[in-house]
Amino acid sequence: MPRDNVHRGYRTEVRIVVVGDNRTGKSSLIRAVASNNFEEILVPVLPPQNLPIHKYRDRVPITIIDTSSR
Repeated sequence: MPRDNVHRGYRTEVRIVVVGDNRTGKSSLIRAVASNNFEEILVPVLPPQNLPIHKYRDRVPITIIDTSSR
């Protein structure tokens, strides 16, 4: 039975989970990748960030998921 995120042996979706210690810049790193701009943000945990597929050759949707250090 095929999985939803795999079609004919190719991935159709990628999810990246960022984990790390408290105040190490996980959210800042994610925001910089998602917006192509570095901002020092004070949000404890970002909602999932979807990267624009037109920037990547394979046009596979990429979602980056932030985590709490707790």
